Amino acid sequence: MICLQVISNAGEARSQCMCALESARNGRFEEAESYFNESLERLQAAHHIHTGLITKEARGELQRIGLILVHSEDILMGAEITSALAREMVELYKR
Repeated sequence: MICLQVISNAGEARSQCMCALESARNGRFEEAESYFNESLERLQAAHHIHTGLITKEARGELQRIGLILVHSEDILMGAEITSALAREMVELYKR
C-alpha cells in the first residue's frame, strides 16, 4: 500500500533527525549533518509520494480516504516538525 511508503520514509526521516541530535550533543557536527542529509532525502521521498496521493484525490481517482492515509499524513507532519526543531537544536549545540 502506497501510504505505508509515506509512513516508512517519514519515520526513517524522523529517526535520522534523532541520530543527528545525538551526534551534535556529542560534538560530532559533521556526522549530524550527514544524518540530516539522509533525513532530507527520506522527507523528499515521502513528500513525493504524498503529492501523488493528493493529486489522485483531487482528480477523483481515490475512492475513499482511509485511516492509513490520515495516519501517514500525521507521521509526515511529525517528521517535518522534528526536522525543523532538530536543526535549531543542533545550532544551539554548536554554541
